Amino acid sequence: MEFWGVEVKSGQSLKVNLGEGKVLHLSQACLGEIKNTKSSDSVCLYVNVESKKLVLGTLNSERLPQQLFDLVFDKDFQISHNWKNGSVFFYGYKADQPIDGPSYPSRI
Repeated sequence: MEFWGVEVKSGQSLKVNLGEGKVLHLSQACLGEIKNTKSSDSVCLYVNVESKKLVLGTLNSERLPQQLFDLVFDKDFQISHNWKNGSVFFYGYKADQPIDGPSYPSRI
C-alpha cells in the first residue's frame, strides 16, 4: 500500500493510470489556497471512467472545503473540477488488487 496525492490545477484535468494489478482508494478531496476571498461558489468534482463523466461531490470554500470519500477504482480514470480560483487536491492510496477478496464492480 502506498500514499497517493495529486493537485489538479484550475482548468485542467488529470488522467490517473493505476498500473497492472493495482487499485486506487480515493479518500479525500480539498480546496487549495483560495485566491479570490470574495468568491463562495460551489466547486463540482468530476470523475470520468469508461467515457462516463460523473459528479463525485461538491465543495464550497465557506461551508465545505473538504470532502471524504470511500471509493475504489480498479480502472484508469480522469479527475477534474470547475473551480476557477485555485487547485483541488485529491488524496488516497494505491494497493495491490485483492485476489481472493471481494471483486470491485467495474460498472458505474
